[in-house]
Amino acid sequence: MLDMDSLVWSQYASTIANDDDDDDQNDNNQVTIPGGPTSRHVAVPLSIQSNNDDSDNVRHVICLHNHRCNDHVLLFSDTSSSKEGSMCDAKWEHQPTTGDVPSSRDLHCATSLAYGLSDDDNDANTSTKAMVIFGGAAKDGNMSNEVFVLDVRSWKWTRLDCSSSAGDGDDDDADDAHDIPTPRAGACLCPLDENSVLLFGGAMPATADEGGGLLGLNDVWVLRIDMEHGKGKWECLIRSQSVVDNDEDNNDVVRPPGRNAATLCAIDAGKFLPNMKAGTEGDDGKSSCFLLQGGWYPFRKTYDDVFLLRINSSE
Repeated sequence: MLDMDSLVWSQYASTIANDDDDDDQNDNNQVTIPGGPTSRHVAVPLSIQSNNDDSDNVRHVICLHNHRCNDHVLLFSDTSSSKEGSMCDAKWEHQPTTGDVPSSRDLHCATSLAYGLSDDDNDANTSTKAMVIFGGAAKDGNMSNEVFVLDVRSWKWTRLDCSSSAGDGDDDDADDAHDIPTPRAGACLCPLDENSVLLFGGAMPATADEGGGLLGLNDVWVLRIDMEHGKGKWECLIRSQSVVDNDEDNNDVVRPPGRNAATLCAIDAGKFLPNMKAGTEGDDGKSSCFLLQGGWYPFRKTYDDVFLLRINSSE
């Protein structure tokens, strides 16, 4: 754990006896991930209802999903009574799940949806209603564009039906007929509002004409989620395009080169970028800002650049 006030790291230990097994502790009593080492997994902070059903309080956990989570997710929680010292207490829980459980995968992306999420909502007790995961790759390398939503009250998975995202097939809507993100791995996902998430990039298998290997993507999508009916609708905001191939007449258009394994997060531009003025053309003052950092074009280049994406919520 990194204390953002002191910028000092602490390592978690466990003083709690486990009911089932002790594979989340090593010989030095340090907390380790149950099931053994893992990588290319996802971990999402959740604010969930307390175990006490009569309590309106929420508890804050980290939800981990990896290739071994075929009937559960892993919840990590801080059990320290104080943050003093170099060691903090914590525990892992195996949280059983039901429903349309995602198949084994890694290199997927994930985020959360919160009740009443808005730019002005800074309430630490705002509770999470769901975790969303997208895409990823199976052990055999096959990639996915599936979306799964985990209701964190019932702990039930739903595989979203996104078939309504496709266009009507008219000639004028040739692009719209394929308005679902291609299967990919290593994309970025973050919340846009209470019922929507924002997807950027990732990597997909390239065709022979594209040189084979993996193709880095720089498209931007919004997914609007209807949890009640298990449906999702994709909208493409920016289509993937090689930056090198941009038209010379559009050199003033800034866009990041295609990539995967980047980070994308929402930021309060007023706090972090005080010199950036709101009120650009078409901006009604209700825009959301997202910061894209780093990433990797598979086997070609690792990036150290930073891009800002502004989305006008009225559009």
